[in-house]
Amino acid sequence: MIKKIIVLITSILCILLIMSTDKVLATISDRDEKIKLIEVEIESNMKTHDIPGIAFALVDSNGIIYSKGFGILDIREDTQQIDENTNFNLGSLSKVFTTLAIMQLQEKGFLSIEDPVVDHLPWFKTRDAFMSNQITIKHLLNHSSGLPSRLNVHDVKSVDRREIIEQISDKLGNVMLVAKPGETFEYTNMNTDLLQIIIEEVSGVPFIKYMDDNIFKPLGMNRTGYFTFDNHHLSNTAMGHRYQWGKIKPYEEKLVYATSSSAGLSSNATDLAKFMMCLLNGGITPTGNLIRSNSITEIFKANKYGVGYNWYVYPHNMYMEGGLPGFTSTMVLSSDKSFGLVLLSNSKQGITYHSGFNLFRIVEGGTPKSLLGKDFPKVNSAAKIILGITIFICIILISVLGLTCYNLAKGRHRVAFAKPSFSRFCVIIFLLVLYFGVMYYIYVLLPFYVGVPSLFNFKKEPDVTSGLIIFSIVHTLFFLVLFLKILIIQKVKQIQSV
Repeated sequence: MIKKIIVLITSILCILLIMSTDKVLATISDRDEKIKLIEVEIESNMKTHDIPGIAFALVDSNGIIYSKGFGILDIREDTQQIDENTNFNLGSLSKVFTTLAIMQLQEKGFLSIEDPVVDHLPWFKTRDAFMSNQITIKHLLNHSSGLPSRLNVHDVKSVDRREIIEQISDKLGNVMLVAKPGETFEYTNMNTDLLQIIIEEVSGVPFIKYMDDNIFKPLGMNRTGYFTFDNHHLSNTAMGHRYQWGKIKPYEEKLVYATSSSAGLSSNATDLAKFMMCLLNGGITPTGNLIRSNSITEIFKANKYGVGYNWYVYPHNMYMEGGLPGFTSTMVLSSDKSFGLVLLSNSKQGITYHSGFNLFRIVEGGTPKSLLGKDFPKVNSAAKIILGITIFICIILISVLGLTCYNLAKGRHRVAFAKPSFSRFCVIIFLLVLYFGVMYYIYVLLPFYVGVPSLFNFKKEPDVTSGLIIFSIVHTLFFLVLFLKILIIQKVKQIQSV
């Protein structure tokens, strides 16, 4: 009887073991299939859209499921391959780390996100001081401060804290809020740049040191830091690339210290995987708690615009993206915090953002969307319009010059100055107003609305920038020819009558 019981128990255990093994094998098979689909998706998009290099990492709360590098660091040296430890500039993905630091400081009692900004930065005020006094740290975190989107500190080149504060104060002094604080979503880098100064103020240490000591080192992110203004000492760093009139070209940009918190971080797939694991585990790291789980919950709590604290929050996922003239980055976490992924690229293209969500769909068991080349043009549509207008003006200019030369050769026109009539004078005034109005818009108003000191600093869309410069040259030549034609090219009959 006892032998029968032992045999029965042994049989049951064997069956359970076989069933468990089958389940594990099925999970491994499913994982391998998804990894294969991920690689196909990445390699296909790289080929279709001329992306030099990509790094990718997929994690769950237990660790890294998969990470790999694809492509090359620099198209000028195609022997240097990207791997999971290759550093990329993150752009606005840097903001999620600044958010973590603010929440950490709140836990330590240094601040509350409900504090008015002016409590920590007494110099902080816009043109309407009463309104700006109502802006809280929370408003900066979820971009509801009312500060206009064009504001940034990209032109603040000093590393001296006092000089940075002075220049930012000057910028803010002439600004009107776009809405009452808390009433609307207006994304601007200035919100996070102000958080950088608040972190320095309440912690008493430079921003970079605080982040390194309290965020990166505890997470074991050994190759992560604010190297975008000085990365020559760091090996295995990708070169940025961007399209210029349909051709991909290398592009290197050094960001200023003042924008470290909003766009200045450099990292890699391996280090970012550690950061995602911390979020998925409720703030727990191998060395202890980095941040409390309720703080992470608060970070991902969406307002009415679907925005958390420097995260976009949707029913199925939470994500943040970043972009610099030569780089893009996308980080996506599942809403149940079961997994997360990050995609880094050394090319400034919208396709990489969509690639990140395609990879998210694959992991969830869905079907990725087709990302066709025609849907992501290599030349900016605005640049095409500018080029078309420029060519049209060139045709008119050549026609006017050709016709004028022909009439001069035939003796119908001669070069002679004549006092313009009232009607011609009115035409000249109209043309002058039109000429300077267009030039004022291109070189003054447009940079102001974009948020750059001058047109030459508008680096995100090089085709638009170069197109506008070419247009302004042709525009000037065209009006110069018109003025000369009106003033000194006269019909023979007109000269005789004078």
